[in-house]
Amino acid sequence: MKQTITFGLHLPIIRFLGEADHSREQIISFAKKAESLDYDYLSVNDHIVFRTTSWIDSLTTLSAVATITSKIKLCTSILNIVVRNPVVCAKALTGIDILSSGRLFAGVGPGSYKGDYAVCGISFEERWKRFDEALQVLKLLWEQESKGKEVDYNGRYYKFEKITLAPRPYQKPHPPVLIGSWGSSDLGLRRVAKYGDGWMASAYNITPDKFKEKWNTLLSYRKDMGKDSSQFYNSVVSMFGYIDNNREKINKMISNVLSPALGRPADELKSSLLFGSINECIKKIEAFLEAGVNSIHFWPVNNYIDQIDIFSKEIISSFR
Repeated sequence: MKQTITFGLHLPIIRFLGEADHSREQIISFAKKAESLDYDYLSVNDHIVFRTTSWIDSLTTLSAVATITSKIKLCTSILNIVVRNPVVCAKALTGIDILSSGRLFAGVGPGSYKGDYAVCGISFEERWKRFDEALQVLKLLWEQESKGKEVDYNGRYYKFEKITLAPRPYQKPHPPVLIGSWGSSDLGLRRVAKYGDGWMASAYNITPDKFKEKWNTLLSYRKDMGKDSSQFYNSVVSMFGYIDNNREKINKMISNVLSPALGRPADELKSSLLFGSINECIKKIEAFLEAGVNSIHFWPVNNYIDQIDIFSKEIISSFR
């Protein structure tokens, strides 16, 4: 059977160097164009503060997009449920699932930026322990609410009694929960296998070979835990890129735009991400497809509308 792959886009909620300020028109036109081009997903990354970069709030943006689209799936990729609080996140995500008539995929994680924790008064060093509890709280609230039951929780970081979060999500029992992880630790992979409906990997933190290794490990853990893997899903998100034949222009996009925004060396970002010609990008996607990737979420760093049009007509068409 031929392997298949789906494609998503990251909404342009981050303002890269040299761009104009965000506007309603920019976000709405991007979302409508993505749906007209038959992309499968629209995603939003999440930060409270991030270096000196301008960043529109993820949940606010996704809520707006939910009301002006009708078929494209909506994703958080990922939502930091630690700094935002898992109870508040369960309520907000339920609202988006209802407003979108059940098109939400909830990608969650603890994030990796210390500044988000500092401004919210939460210990960055405790993020993984907090995330373990936050993840349990999120799923428990949704699963018990679907049964019409009140929820009690008595953890180290979260404590509450007799909570209900009506209304229930549109999807039953709840939207799919995909856990973001770089796959660098065995404990992290076991967390994904135990609690997740799927895995979200970061494109600029993983290679196709490493993805294949970690995905096979995840499936093995699922089997050992007695969990079904037939509907267990994965995606590679934050796949930054710019498609062009001009090598000098590509190098400038990496060095002058993406590298400063992420605080990562340009050479480190170039190999796996989708910078280059159409044929170069197709080959990079083929490598991830062969590694077992189910979905890739493209994030153009400039000329958004033109880039998603090229990506759809010249690259996605090669895989359908």
